[in-house]
Amino acid sequence: MSRDFLEIAEEHRARYPLMEPQDFAKLAYQSEFGPAHMVQSPDKVLAALMAERKESGVAPLPPEDVGNGLCRFHITQALSTLSELPLIGRMFAQTMATAEGTEAGLAQKLEVLAALPVPGMGEYLEGWRREGCPPVRHSETFRAAYNPHYRVLRRDYAGFLPALVPIDRLTREHYAAYLRLPRPGDKLSEERPSAYLRRHGVRPYVVAVDGRCGSGKTGFSRVVEQLIPGTKHVAHMDDLYLPWEERAPDWMEVPAGNMDLERLQREILIPVRAGEPMTYGPFLPGAPVLDECGDPIDVDPDDVELILVEGTYSQHPSLAGHYDYKIFLTCDREEQTRRLQEREGDYYPTFNQLWRALEEKYFAACGTEAAADLVVDTTGFFG
Repeated sequence: MSRDFLEIAEEHRARYPLMEPQDFAKLAYQSEFGPAHMVQSPDKVLAALMAERKESGVAPLPPEDVGNGLCRFHITQALSTLSELPLIGRMFAQTMATAEGTEAGLAQKLEVLAALPVPGMGEYLEGWRREGCPPVRHSETFRAAYNPHYRVLRRDYAGFLPALVPIDRLTREHYAAYLRLPRPGDKLSEERPSAYLRRHGVRPYVVAVDGRCGSGKTGFSRVVEQLIPGTKHVAHMDDLYLPWEERAPDWMEVPAGNMDLERLQREILIPVRAGEPMTYGPFLPGAPVLDECGDPIDVDPDDVELILVEGTYSQHPSLAGHYDYKIFLTCDREEQTRRLQEREGDYYPTFNQLWRALEEKYFAACGTEAAADLVVDTTGFFG
């Protein structure tokens, strides 16, 4: 949910009582436009993060909301140079590439700041406007008192970091397995590296992302595609509904009774683990029979390093043994309701009474959240 910039500014003022007018201006600029750094190569970004980590504190610090779906993510020595920092570097670059803002939006934020009882605020903002509101550094007072070390990131990126780390690790392990393989003569030059992996029994890793409706599962799969290197395929549970005429009479009483879990195993999970090509047709809600699914989706395991199965029911106990890692996304009831009302519109009452209730029965009956390798609460990730 979007937050009022006045509330955000007051929070920062309470947290950092020595803030000066230029520190508030920096906050407004970051809230509107995101990171204000020159574009650098990934290597230079990572080197800068590693150097900054050495100068920072030891204890981890929570991200600080700056509004507009952005946050200040603090760089501390609690972050691993092998796992988190490379991911943060990619998050930073992607945030810079996608952050949007307008001069009008910044002007509104400056009007908010002008009303704060901060000595010298009006004079500073007037001079800053005359200069065209360029990017601004923290004041020396702020730097001396608080030793800031952070990067401005999308808030969902920062929140998803714990879930991205294990996925990133799996893709690095896939590459490491390739590097460890023997290379007799120039055999490797005669075939694709991926086919060489398959011949030696190295298959794609398989990750499942289950969780409550509205918790951000589909959004998380897009974040994985944006931030995790390598070639990936995302399989959506929405493509694997069981046709209406094939559902049992009591399907609403059976956990995942509306899903074709057998087809998921037969067409995706078992072939992937065997290193074989997989083919599946996405379910079409209006199709009367299974044969009328959409055009087949073909995936050769030689061509991918990661298969991500996304959606509610993906971690049903009958499927759990096929996965290398299981992530469960959740959010508090109030925020879930707000998101679903926004997403479903007039259909929300029906969705809430039917589908939301069915998935909660599934979670309770199957212990899905407790069985996951990692649980991530996305309540404060968006808006």
